[in-house]
Amino acid sequence: MRIKRLAIHNYRSIKDLTLECCAMVCMLGPNNHGKSNILSALEYFLTGGFKPVEADFFQHRDVEDRSLWVEVTFDELTEQEVRTFQRYVLSDGSLRVRKTTRMVDGGALEVSYNGYTEQPAEPWLQTDRASEYANRDAINATPLRDLVPETGRLNKAMVEAAQQRYIQDNRDTLTLPLALETGNFLGQKNIAAGILPELLLVPAVRDLSDEIKVKTTTVFGRLLSRAIQDMAQRDPRFAAAREQLAAVIASLTERMEDPEQTPATELIRLERGIEEELRTWGVRVNIEISPPEIEKLFELGTEVFLDDGARTSATRKGHGLQRALMFALIRAWSKALRTESQGIEDIAARKRSDSVIFAVEEPELFLHPHAQRRLFQSLRKIAAVPEHQVMLCTHSPHFIDTDEYRQIAMVYRDDPRTGTSIRQCTSDLFAGEDLADRKKRFRLAHWINPERAEMFFCRKAIFVEGETERVLLPYLADRLGLLDSEVSVIDCGSKFNLPFYVELAKAFGIRYAVVHDEDPLPNPVPADWSEDKRRASQRTFDLNAEIEQLVEAPLGRRHMLSPDFESATGVSKNQGDKKGKGLAALDYFEQKQPGEIPDVLKDLLRVLYRDSEVVQ
Repeated sequence: MRIKRLAIHNYRSIKDLTLECCAMVCMLGPNNHGKSNILSALEYFLTGGFKPVEADFFQHRDVEDRSLWVEVTFDELTEQEVRTFQRYVLSDGSLRVRKTTRMVDGGALEVSYNGYTEQPAEPWLQTDRASEYANRDAINATPLRDLVPETGRLNKAMVEAAQQRYIQDNRDTLTLPLALETGNFLGQKNIAAGILPELLLVPAVRDLSDEIKVKTTTVFGRLLSRAIQDMAQRDPRFAAAREQLAAVIASLTERMEDPEQTPATELIRLERGIEEELRTWGVRVNIEISPPEIEKLFELGTEVFLDDGARTSATRKGHGLQRALMFALIRAWSKALRTESQGIEDIAARKRSDSVIFAVEEPELFLHPHAQRRLFQSLRKIAAVPEHQVMLCTHSPHFIDTDEYRQIAMVYRDDPRTGTSIRQCTSDLFAGEDLADRKKRFRLAHWINPERAEMFFCRKAIFVEGETERVLLPYLADRLGLLDSEVSVIDCGSKFNLPFYVELAKAFGIRYAVVHDEDPLPNPVPADWSEDKRRASQRTFDLNAEIEQLVEAPLGRRHMLSPDFESATGVSKNQGDKKGKGLAALDYFEQKQPGEIPDVLKDLLRVLYRDSEVVQ
């Protein structure tokens, strides 16, 4: 199973928030706006040992609101998970569970898990009324009579099983309104955290020397333990070792029916010595040894050594290598899960989910840019493994893929009283008859400008057609003392790609400006132009109207240069053809004093970098 939707209410900096989730989720935003609180809320939901305190409640909540809750909707359930949670599996195949903490009288906090069910309107199908039909007279008055044993005493469990069977067989004809149950999830108070997916949270700030020790309290230890368990299930040598160990321990504790005939082993002599000391109490002593789980031996006697020219324990290496080691284990384990068959297991009545959610805060820490890119690719591969999910909080554009814009969640908090909010784009930005071509051109722009994800981190994005504007605008802004490091110029690859970026900026609430050429048709059109060339030029010109319609104030502004950027700025097109447009533009303006820069460029730079008004 994977998380489809995460809803949070009154938790820390969050008043109300809903996050739509893919197999991979990349959260980004300024510091202290609530990204870590979203992962913490998930930890609260999935970790039984997480004990909320009063300080975890949203400070500016309504006075009468004395509860906080986290609600998760899961989808992509396995057959085993459908069986385990069958009472709660909704018509669309999803599972929805809420964990609530309430302030009760006296200042105590009361925690509960509750699941959503589709409760039929018919009383005899409602689970919380099953006990009313646990007798022959009551159940024979309902269609459930054919779904319970014909003879013998009925009980509540039999009625509940009959209810579930009837609902499954007649789901299409029943009215099933959604309701949050009042009783405990799966009928027990604390079972949810131990049966839902496992969360492996890699925090941003922690002593990594302790974190990579092989202990069940550390992420690294839990990862290694889980990997070893999987290995032990597949390797017949582990099964043989387990049997041998059990046989040795059994021989040590073997007893004859007649105690006097039992050989006097060291263990027997110890027992008899204790009995002698307790003679006045009249008791017999038996020391029984249970064979330990062989996987525990790895936890007790395992240490990881790394040899980078000096062989030492991993705890003595730098934080960058330690963090890389943790991610390497995640990747290696996930690769093994994907490539090695583990066989088909019997479906149990109830079993903990095998699904795993990896949550990583600031994965870029201690890693140089190339290592960040490699790690991002590794995390993407993990997210592609069935029953796995990855959630990131990052400040690095190397962990953002604008092609997968549905994965991106911008986290912000404009006002502490309204709390942390999220901007996402879950709709399709690409529409129209030329859908495939539009998507292809958008992906091509990524390879032209792989740093385009910077637009999600800047104060303002300037979308330009190509390399000339990308190079020249910040260069001239710097010379004029206007440069703002929080303003990013994004090379979109062509004029035809500008609408994609405008749509993306609007979807995520990013401030933007568009700088583009007018590209009018020459008048008259040269006689040697083919009809195809004339139509292509017309399409380029017609794009001006589309861009004008798309750009909306106050978020965006549009600046059109006539007839094109080179002509408006005085850059020679012939030099551009010889040297390349970007280099030709730089060479041209390096020879100019600030006072010689054309006014059209000065005015444009002021409005782009300082948001000054310009009289057109």
